[in-house]
Amino acid sequence: MPQMNKLSKAKFWHSIHSWIGLKLSLLMTFILLTGSIAVFSAEIDWFLFPEMRSSDSTPVVQVSWGASFDAVRENYPKYEIDSLNRYPQDYIALQVIANTPWNELVRIWVEPSDGTVLGVTQWYNAQRFLRSLHRHLMMPNNIGIPIVTFMAFPLLTSLIAGLFIYKKFWKGIFKRPRFELKTRIWLGDLHRLTGLWSSWFIALIAITSIWYFIEELGGNAPPLPSPVSHSWGGSSDLPSGFSGQTLERAVELALTKVPGLEIRRIGLGETLIIEGDLTANLVRPRANSVYLNPSTLEIIGSYQGEELELHNRISEAADPLHFGYFGGLISKAIWFLVGMCMTSLSITGFMIYATRIGKILLPGKALKAHDAPPKEEDIQFP
Repeated sequence: MPQMNKLSKAKFWHSIHSWIGLKLSLLMTFILLTGSIAVFSAEIDWFLFPEMRSSDSTPVVQVSWGASFDAVRENYPKYEIDSLNRYPQDYIALQVIANTPWNELVRIWVEPSDGTVLGVTQWYNAQRFLRSLHRHLMMPNNIGIPIVTFMAFPLLTSLIAGLFIYKKFWKGIFKRPRFELKTRIWLGDLHRLTGLWSSWFIALIAITSIWYFIEELGGNAPPLPSPVSHSWGGSSDLPSGFSGQTLERAVELALTKVPGLEIRRIGLGETLIIEGDLTANLVRPRANSVYLNPSTLEIIGSYQGEELELHNRISEAADPLHFGYFGGLISKAIWFLVGMCMTSLSITGFMIYATRIGKILLPGKALKAHDAPPKEEDIQFP
C-alpha cells in the first residue's frame, strides 16, 4: 500500500473529525450542555429553595451536629434520619436526609450554627434532574450510563483529529478570528481557537469519562476499608436513647482519632460513619472516615485518603476532576466556562458544515477584491 502523502493524511483526519462532529453533534451538545450547567446544580437549588439558605453569613467552624439532630427529632419525631450532610459552601444550610413514615425521602434544612430547622424540601431537585439528564439521559442506569460514557471515545478521537488537521496548532493560540471575512472563514477560526484553548479540558473530560465507562463494565475500584464486625443487638435503627449529646460525643471521638477532619457527612444506622475532608487531594469526603459503634461509641475502624490503594485514589479523583468542585466557586466557574466552550465547538462545527453544504447547493459569488485568498489552514475538505 503506497504511503499516504500529507494531503491524504489531512483528508483522512478531517473526514474523521467531520463525521464525528456531524453525526454525533446533537447528542454531544446535549451531554456537554447539561454537564456544564450541572456544575452549578447546588447553587441552582439554593436559588430555587429558600429553605437551603443559611441565615448566618459567617463561616461555621464547628457545626452543631447534636443540636441539629435533636431539632429534627423534635420537629419530625416519626421521621427516620439517614444522614447529616454539610456542603462546602457556607451559605448552604446543613442538609439532613430523612425517610418519612410514608416511605418518602426528604431533605430537612437546618441552620449549621445552632440547629434551627429552616424547612423541608423533596428529594428530587435540580441537582437530581441535571444528574439524571447528564449521567444516563433519563434512561435506566445500565443503558444510559454506557451510552453517555462511551461518547468519550469519539470526543477524544475528535480532539486528536483536530490537532492533526490544524498544522502547527500551537501558533494559533493567540490568533484572532478573522471576523471581517465571510462566515465560513471566521467560524472556522473561532472553532479552532476555542478548540485549542479548551483542548486540555476536552482531554480531561474524555479521560475521566472513559474511566467511568471502565467502571461501568466492571472495573470498579476495590471496596473502601470496612469496620470490624460488631453487634449491639439492634437493627439498622439507632439504639434506644441515642441523642444529640451522644452524637456530639461521637464527633469528639472521631476528631480525636483523626485530628483536623473537616466533617462533611455523618451516616446514622447500625454503624456511625463520620466522613470529611482532610489532607489528601482530589478525594471525596468518604475517603477520610471514622466508624463507631452507636451503642458504645467504640471506634471500630478508620482510614485516611493517603492510605487508600492506587486504584481507589484514581477512582476518588475522577469525580472532583470531572465536575470541578475541588476548588470551590473558582474551579466550578472555570469548569462551567470551559464546558460551555466545549458545547460551542459542537455548534460551530455543525455551522461550518452547514455553510459548506449551503455553498455547494447555492454557489456564491467569487471572492471580492478585499477578501484575502484562502490559506492552507482554511481549506475545508469535502
